[in-house]
Amino acid sequence: MPKRKKRKKIEHGAFSKLASFTSSAIKDYKHNQKLKQQQLEKDLKKQEFSKLSLEKKELRAKEDNFRKQEEKLQIKFENLKLKERELELKENELKTKENSLKEKELNLKFKGEEQKNKESDLKKKEKELQIRSEEQNRKDVDLKVREDEQRQKELKETRRKRREQKLRDEKEQEKRNLEALKLKEWEEKFDREQKAKEEKEKLKDEKLKVKEINRKKSYNLDYSDNNEEVTKQLEALDVENSSKN
Repeated sequence: MPKRKKRKKIEHGAFSKLASFTSSAIKDYKHNQKLKQQQLEKDLKKQEFSKLSLEKKELRAKEDNFRKQEEKLQIKFENLKLKERELELKENELKTKENSLKEKELNLKFKGEEQKNKESDLKKKEKELQIRSEEQNRKDVDLKVREDEQRQKELKETRRKRREQKLRDEKEQEKRNLEALKLKEWEEKFDREQKAKEEKEKLKDEKLKVKEINRKKSYNLDYSDNNEEVTKQLEALDVENSSKN
């Protein structure tokens, strides 16, 4: 008996949990359905609002188009008025021009006679100018010939002066070369003479040195032998000096 009571208690608890879970799921489902319904209503309102906005834009566009057409018609009307005024002005101008043309025609008749007289005078002047032009051309030709002759003379004179200058330059160069050659010969001669003097001085110094050496040796050597030796040394120095010169 106690075991059956426990089973009944367990079954009753499971059933209550299942009922609680089912009740919660139903509530959630209803809540979700309510949210979907609200969102659907919002979407419908948005669609209606956008549709109304579009209709308003189309209506405003039609109104703008109608206003523009009215403005165009008004402009055309104003242009027609202006054209009428312009036509009236042109008609008045044409009448004025016709009268002016009649006056000009009369003036032209008088001017035609004056023009004929002027043309005859111009022909005379043209002939005179032609004659003067031909004379001027002849003078220009003569002047050009004289200028060419003068240019040829100046060219010949320039060439002659250049030849003379070239000859003078060559003579001057030869003179400078000759002077340079003479200076070189004098320098070489001076160098030879200076060298000979230096050799003589050197020889003189060497002779004095030899004499001094021999004088010192004379205390220990015989006078005759010493004299002979000095003579030989001096002769050797003379021969060496002569061979160098």
